Amino acid sequence: MANSTYTGRGETVVVIDSGWSPTWDSASRIVYQHDYANNDADARNPNANTHGALVTSSILSQAPDLNIVALKVIPDGTSTASGAAIEQALQWVVAHASDYNVVGVNLSLAGGSATSEMTTLLSDELASLAAKRVLVSAAAGNAGQNGTATDVSYFAADHNTICVSASGGDGTMPGWAQRNPGITDLCADGTDIRLTDLAGRTVTANGSSFSAPSVTAAVALAQQEAIALRGSALTQDEFLSLAKQTGTPIAGTGYTDLNTQALLAKIGQLYGTTATPTVPDPTPGPGAPATATAAILVNAKGTAAAGVNAHFTLLVDGHAVGSATVGAAAKNYAFTATVSADSAHKVQIQYDNDGFAGGQDRNLFVNSVSVNGHSYAATDAAVTYDKGALDGHDVVKGQSGLWWNGTLVVAADKSLFGVQAPAQAQVAELQAGDLLGHAVSANAATYGTDAHETADVAGWTPDLLPAFQYADHGLYAWHDAHDMAA
Repeated sequence: MANSTYTGRGETVVVIDSGWSPTWDSASRIVYQHDYANNDADARNPNANTHGALVTSSILSQAPDLNIVALKVIPDGTSTASGAAIEQALQWVVAHASDYNVVGVNLSLAGGSATSEMTTLLSDELASLAAKRVLVSAAAGNAGQNGTATDVSYFAADHNTICVSASGGDGTMPGWAQRNPGITDLCADGTDIRLTDLAGRTVTANGSSFSAPSVTAAVALAQQEAIALRGSALTQDEFLSLAKQTGTPIAGTGYTDLNTQALLAKIGQLYGTTATPTVPDPTPGPGAPATATAAILVNAKGTAAAGVNAHFTLLVDGHAVGSATVGAAAKNYAFTATVSADSAHKVQIQYDNDGFAGGQDRNLFVNSVSVNGHSYAATDAAVTYDKGALDGHDVVKGQSGLWWNGTLVVAADKSLFGVQAPAQAQVAELQAGDLLGHAVSANAATYGTDAHETADVAGWTPDLLPAFQYADHGLYAWHDAHDMAA
């Protein structure tokens, strides 16, 4: 359950499943959808209680302000997805993670039997997502054979996924829960999970399909807090280390149950006092300080190392607004934020994944930063480069090439942030030019499709992966008067 400070606002998780249903999911939460089973832009399922909708509802019950990308890979009326459809969905996430501020992916699909970590043709996409700090939660499966089996689903056995086994939520593990001591990363309650649809009807579900969403929600909340407090997202290793430290041991098993509240408290303890990261209300009440909109364009490019591109987080006065992964060609990355009016503000571009691999040096190049229509060159007198941590030490004059992790800081003049500053016109201009559809924004919108979504998968060999099915154990509805009440 989310606390009052972190609710997933401004972040997105991707659900790769059987689609969504308006019975369970408000259309306003779906910021993008695509059906890879039928190759169209409508990921809804005619089954009102479709598995993907229930999984999505479970995530939103714990992180209610998240945005959702629904990628449908299971044809209507079936429970099986092709490996090709799943790979296409993952390829879309790799290509568009920075566009939608994706922090997590939920895979409540299971197939195959693995007793040790393994790779498949999906492993390259999963590795790319891990490098972007997009964490993938995968259900372990439910063929536990009364606790005697020691295998998990192929997806869950990949090094770059978080393998989630189902627990009973009470310090026990059900016999049907697949688990492996060398692969299972976390456990979460997957027994008698009660979900309520938009009409008030309750469905009770069982299975690791409904354990993985708890981890997906925890990933989103943890990443929101980490970005707000330290300025960068957690790696998979960092997230798992903290989750295991703060989790609840399942007696006599060696497995650990997720404790989301303890996890968030630990992040706050490590990186500073928790501060609300939400965007202030742009319509202040009587006596409230006036606010202004900041429309920010970062023109940047980068060089990759080992196939991983340069990544930066955009902060305003130390508070994260969004992030982007840059390519080899310079392009504009657009952000919006609400700030106090008639005050100077610091716009900060924090380069956070410097590295050298395979003889290649990963670097970020920032050409210019535009704030409400006023452009600052990276070498402008108002720009500085704080090498390493954003701490005021090792500060040099601004430069375009960021050769080390560090933060390019633009001291934006207060004249740019008047109540009637040109920000609103700038935002409208960005929207008209579709720039906000290709970068992270504090204000989510629904975006259209593009050619990447239907690209054929080169070299796909479908017989190397089995069919993948829902990783649920059971599903049934309660129809008493209380559950049916509107």
